[in-house]
Amino acid sequence: MTSIIRVSGQRLNKICLLQRNISSFTKIISWTRSYSSLLFGFSYSNKLILQRLRENRIFATTPFYSSHKSKHMGLTIDETAKNNLDGTTKEFSTDASDHVKKNDIFSPRRVLIVSKTTRLQYELYRAKLDYSEIDNTVFQKRLKRYGTNFEQIKDKDKQQRDYIEAMKNEMEKNGIEVKIVTRRNYTKDLAVWSDLIISAGGDGTFLTAASKVRDQTPVIGMNTDPIGSEGHLCLTGKQRRSPSEVIRHFLDGEYEPTFRQRIRVTIIKAGFEGSPPPTFKRQRRRSEASKACYLFSDEECEEAEPPVEPMLALNEVFIGESHAARVSYYDVQIDDGLMLKQKSSGMIACTGTGSTSWNYNGNRLTSQTVKDVMSVMDEMGFQTDSNIDEKILDEICKRYNSKLIFEPTAPRMAFTVRDPVFNATFPKTFARGFANRIRVKSRCTHAHLVLDGSTSVPFNQGTEVILELIPDDALQTFKH
Repeated sequence: MTSIIRVSGQRLNKICLLQRNISSFTKIISWTRSYSSLLFGFSYSNKLILQRLRENRIFATTPFYSSHKSKHMGLTIDETAKNNLDGTTKEFSTDASDHVKKNDIFSPRRVLIVSKTTRLQYELYRAKLDYSEIDNTVFQKRLKRYGTNFEQIKDKDKQQRDYIEAMKNEMEKNGIEVKIVTRRNYTKDLAVWSDLIISAGGDGTFLTAASKVRDQTPVIGMNTDPIGSEGHLCLTGKQRRSPSEVIRHFLDGEYEPTFRQRIRVTIIKAGFEGSPPPTFKRQRRRSEASKACYLFSDEECEEAEPPVEPMLALNEVFIGESHAARVSYYDVQIDDGLMLKQKSSGMIACTGTGSTSWNYNGNRLTSQTVKDVMSVMDEMGFQTDSNIDEKILDEICKRYNSKLIFEPTAPRMAFTVRDPVFNATFPKTFARGFANRIRVKSRCTHAHLVLDGSTSVPFNQGTEVILELIPDDALQTFKH
């Protein structure tokens, strides 16, 4: 039974003294976040600390989160306690059973499934038709005219619906409330409502599901089409497994909690017309000329309000001119280095999660390049074997390319300057490397910040942005 403890202002002073006596409780909680094995539990020393806190009737512990209270690592803290530290009466909840079974297995009560948009749904949307009008002959003729096989996309749509229905049924058997949305009607309010978010699609759908999460709500991915999607971010990857079986194993605790770092993107200074206002003060003023958009496909862009708070990217952030043929001009500062002018085809910053994607393919070494380098060395008089075995070339590339990939939990970003221009005006700098903080000032005319390939924000002359990794921004998830 939930009990309520009333704590006076004097009592709160005692809390502060207790926290200092145990070597700063908040620092220890921050430290535990750095280890995936402790994401949803506590080490022995942490348990001792929490035991002392409980003895003073301050906090109640739970290995997972309550959707009715603030979601912090292992602590159930009532919102009124956070908002009223003024000496008046405070209330703390000590209900430690919200999502915990006896064996400490994560047990969500409310699950949100974010479904990918199938090709059939997309075509119906473009034709301004409802799903009930799927047999519209004009619609079907139009698809045929553009070379789209109606029966094929209808079957794919049914496959998606059946997969989601199987997941939903399995969870409802366990008394879990389930809501299903597509990316079009997915909102931050729905993300806050849920205890767990499941993306039903591929990696792109996972990125969409993660984009609205601002607390510690876990996100997991289910690859609904292993043939058509790699599913790097999904629980089962490219394996073809029954969705009911995967959900059942997940609820039985057979998947390990982990986290993925995210890049916080903060606009600190507004530029000329068309750029969004600063976001670091969370202000609500918007510029009518500033237009962000969500990119749902190559042919579609839905306008959105300019950002009013820092944005989060799980994979990568691209900064540069919108047109591929245009040169991007900007000033850039890496960590505590100097602010330098740069001219290039744009800049990419990625997390460990994104290090296997765009950043990897833009930097990977090929056997042809190795051969060309060896040929130049021959011309310079170095002893090389021009008939080197192809397997050795492949091994060289494999070892080099493996160094481009790093763990999703790593507290750093990799950055790459695409096609950098070095001359007397633009001094030579590192074309790629690692950083914890990047500051960029735009000198572009029609540039954008693009987060995870789906959210685009204007980034024109004078606009300044900071990219950084904040531990509290890490996305909670699971792995096998």
